[in-house]
Amino acid sequence: MYKSIVVGTNGTDKDLAVVGHAAELAKISGATLHIAHGFKPVTSIAAGIADSAPGAASIDFEALDEAIEAENETAIASARAIASEAGVPVTEHSLGGEPADVLMELARDLSADLIVVGNHGMHTKKRFFQGSVANRVVHHAACSVLVVDVETHG
Repeated sequence: MYKSIVVGTNGTDKDLAVVGHAAELAKISGATLHIAHGFKPVTSIAAGIADSAPGAASIDFEALDEAIEAENETAIASARAIASEAGVPVTEHSLGGEPADVLMELARDLSADLIVVGNHGMHTKKRFFQGSVANRVVHHAACSVLVVDVETHG
C-alpha cells in the first residue's frame, strides 16, 4: 500500500492525533514514517531590520535560536513516542520554512506515497488570511494526501 509516509507536527495534541493516524497507516502498510517539524527561521534580513530600527530593543538571537531548537525537539520527541508505540520505523526532519511547503518538499524529495495532515478547524478570518496547511497540501502535493479531521478524531 504505502512505503513512505510524511506527517507534520508542531507538538500540539491535535497534531499528535494526526501523527497517531499516520503511525497506524505506516504499521498496517509496513511503511517508514517521516515526521517533519517545519518552523519559520529568523532570517538575517529580519535580524538586520530589528537591529537597525531606531530605539529598538536588542534581540538575543542566540536565545531565540535555542528556544526554536527546544521547540523542535519537543515536537519531534512527542511524535517519535507515538510512532515508537506503534512499532514503525521513523525518520525525523526539522526543516525551516512554511509548514505546507516543508511537507510537500520533503514528500517530493523522498518520493513519498502519502502526506498526512490535519484540518485544524480554522473557520474564521484567520483561514482567509493565513490559509490552511491542509488546503495548500491537498491542492499542490505531488502524492496522495490524507486529511484527518482533528475536531472529531483529535
